[in-house]
Amino acid sequence: MSTNVQAIINEINTLQLQELEIVRQEVNQKIKRLMRVEAILSEVMGIGKGIWTQDAQEYVNDLREDRIF
Repeated sequence: MSTNVQAIINEINTLQLQELEIVRQEVNQKIKRLMRVEAILSEVMGIGKGIWTQDAQEYVNDLREDRIF
């Protein structure tokens, strides 16, 4: 366990019930947001497969080489 996590746990252990409820709500909201982001990403991941005939990194490198500064 990292020292940051341990510090948070130590701080949580000092909180009153009302404060713990606020922390619980914040953690739940954060988890829900992260799960929503993961769900959205899993839906769109790979939808462009087969569209590009070139490797993505090669494409970016070609674009960089073609730039005139």
